[in-house]
Amino acid sequence: MSDRDPLQSLWTMQDEEPFTMSLADIHTHAQRFQSRIRLRNVLEYGASVIVVGAFAWIGYLVPDPVVKAGAVLIILGTLYVCWQLFARARAASGDAAAQGLSWADFHRAELVRQHDALKSVLRWYLAPFAPGMIVFVLGVAFAPMAGMPFPAALGVALSGLGFIAFIFGAVWGLNQWAARRIRTEIEALDRMQRGQH
Repeated sequence: MSDRDPLQSLWTMQDEEPFTMSLADIHTHAQRFQSRIRLRNVLEYGASVIVVGAFAWIGYLVPDPVVKAGAVLIILGTLYVCWQLFARARAASGDAAAQGLSWADFHRAELVRQHDALKSVLRWYLAPFAPGMIVFVLGVAFAPMAGMPFPAALGVALSGLGFIAFIFGAVWGLNQWAARRIRTEIEALDRMQRGQH
């Protein structure tokens, strides 16, 4: 007598249906993907305007030179990230026909480009903020005008840096998760294209 459950046997004997997507589905999916990229980037650019404005104002108001230097570094980091976002992760200009590609090839190329941008987010998105954040937090914690004793200032600095490290880790993790999802879609598209040849 078999130890295998009859339902399990029935399930394992079924033919696996290949992943299929029609040309119209790929076209729709590719356009929806580009719309999401555009929306994400508009939100990123909007947040960047707020960050630049806020730290410019802080740098103007706060007399401490270390805090001012941190604010300037954060502004420069933000501008660098905006440039990298445009260079690495902008939505495609044009469509498949404009690039002389099939919709499947166009969509795959865009998925790969976004995947690569998300995978390398630590280098081009997070790292540019680190120097400014460190200098700014240390400047705020140890500013003479704060008048805190050294142990209290050290506690403020370490808790501030710990919070920033937590946020950086969360942003990195979310981007790695998104990259894995895109990788899964790339692999499904590859399997579909191989099945058509």
